[in-house]
Amino acid sequence: MSTPSPQTLRLTYRHLYKAALAAVQYTVPARYTVREKLRTAFRFTPASHYNERRISNTLDFLHTAAKKRGLEHKLVKNLCMVHYYQLSYRKKRQIGKTGGVPPNAYNSYLENLGLLNESMDLDLR
Repeated sequence: MSTPSPQTLRLTYRHLYKAALAAVQYTVPARYTVREKLRTAFRFTPASHYNERRISNTLDFLHTAAKKRGLEHKLVKNLCMVHYYQLSYRKKRQIGKTGGVPPNAYNSYLENLGLLNESMDLDLR
């Protein structure tokens, strides 16, 4: 499998961003979470890991989440909320406030997300 061109990566980023915004209905905390997750994924993942089939399946999943308010929509919404609260906990920890959920509490969450990605051939993060 060859490395995709920068234009292909840019187009993929735009398609994923647009579909994810529609899936979360442009709500305030979720749209910023989606943007942050996509930026991180495209900045720090090498282009050699680009898999067109997984991207296509993820786009279909996000389009379904945008059209129907079923399981897909709830999954995307909950993924965004978990990431949002994870970031807010990190910020509070840096400021010096204590409390909240310890970072190792997300281990089972990450395992379940990995199993979902593997079983449905998706690329959710």
